[in-house]
Amino acid sequence: MPTAPLARSARRPVHGVFRAALSLLVAAVFASAGVTAPPAREPAAPDVGAEPVAPVVTDDWATDDLGAVVPALSCTDCPGAGCGRCGGRYFVDYRDGFAILPRDPEATPYSLRIRNQNMFRYNGFARSEPSWTDAAGTVVPIVNSNYFGIPRGRLIFSGNAFDPGLSYLLNIDYNSVTSQPIGFRAYWLSYKFGDALEVYAGQSKVPGSREWLETAFAPLQSADRTMATTFFRPSLSQGVWITGTPADGLFYHAMIANGFNTLNLLPESLNDRLASSASAWWEPWGDFGRGYSDLQDHREAAVRLGASYTYALGSGSQSASDAVENSPVRLSDGTIITTTGALAPGVTLTSYDLSLAALDLAWKYRGLGLSTEIYFQDLLRLLGTGPLPITSTSAFGGFVKGGYFVVPRETEIYARASYVTGAYGSGSELGAGFHRFFFPGKDNLFFTGDAAWLEHSPAGQNRTGFVAGQTGLLVRVQVVATY
Repeated sequence: MPTAPLARSARRPVHGVFRAALSLLVAAVFASAGVTAPPAREPAAPDVGAEPVAPVVTDDWATDDLGAVVPALSCTDCPGAGCGRCGGRYFVDYRDGFAILPRDPEATPYSLRIRNQNMFRYNGFARSEPSWTDAAGTVVPIVNSNYFGIPRGRLIFSGNAFDPGLSYLLNIDYNSVTSQPIGFRAYWLSYKFGDALEVYAGQSKVPGSREWLETAFAPLQSADRTMATTFFRPSLSQGVWITGTPADGLFYHAMIANGFNTLNLLPESLNDRLASSASAWWEPWGDFGRGYSDLQDHREAAVRLGASYTYALGSGSQSASDAVENSPVRLSDGTIITTTGALAPGVTLTSYDLSLAALDLAWKYRGLGLSTEIYFQDLLRLLGTGPLPITSTSAFGGFVKGGYFVVPRETEIYARASYVTGAYGSGSELGAGFHRFFFPGKDNLFFTGDAAWLEHSPAGQNRTGFVAGQTGLLVRVQVVATY
């Protein structure tokens, strides 16, 4: 149409102003944090008809690349006259979700993808001890469990707006295991300057652990994340963050956030000192793939090495333990650190700094997947409503796990162990199970059967099935579907 060139040329100055304004915002944010932001550059125009390069992602609900140019279709490409894909500026397709896509993202840079993730689980626990005593001296009953539930369900809206490089995401969470059955899990706006830099603002994961950054909907060689990761990992928070691939096989994710776990906290409950968190990983032998299972059936060995570090300054208040995906900070026996009497009789902890370092290594080859991650946690500058006998305390732990596909790309058996220890006690997990993937080589639909022996679990999180203080047998059977 003759008006199309005018629309496109009129839009370009807007794009230039938008990029310039966003560049100044990024520079200001990182200048305040003492970090120099990489220089912005014009993104290269994608090749028409080429497969788009996937962005750096840390969860499957972050895998948006809807801005690729879609080749124009003529009605001769359609199976019959009047095909809905022919004509107009947009068409509807399925690309890991139902998508409304523009034929020319430069002229009409708007898109929408709708996805759904579901996890249906049976959870059963048989105790071997009737109770445990926390650090405050309170005797807490250990109860058996036997129920069906939905620990995670998500409706995800994502796409591009205003500019091909500007993306948005809204992740609505629903579940049957918390007092908040529906809530917002993640939301953000992001701008991609290039493969080396994408800038985000909103709410998402604080990137303090590799297994935490892996989505729970991926094959984790468990029904969920391990007990050790559940104990140590951060939660979600609001802030700004960057991701990128500065070199082949090298990735990073860095965030400045309100805190270690500030989901659902009101502004008056936050302190005035931000948390910093960063993670980097290297895949020197090629693409490692999602999850810890070698569902890709690598013909050549793939390895991933990584490290993460988080420092939360003056954390003070914690988010409610029933908040979406929140895992409260605990002493090594499972006591939430802000419990009155946990550190001294009648005293409540009011301020603390948290340092968390993690190192991870994973390897895949011909259906075999092996991995480990170790954690080093320090709670520093402890202050309370009264005198405390200590000013700091530490905890250490990690996991090791491995699995093998007895039927390539379809059926995997696995085993794992995780451990947490510190001045207030120790706990362990020893588990095994299997995955059955209904579509070979794909994790869109799979079944998991898992059993674990827990010994004085220090972790407690409503999505995982772990309850602090548990000793006994935990059985989880589930179906995971993503479409």
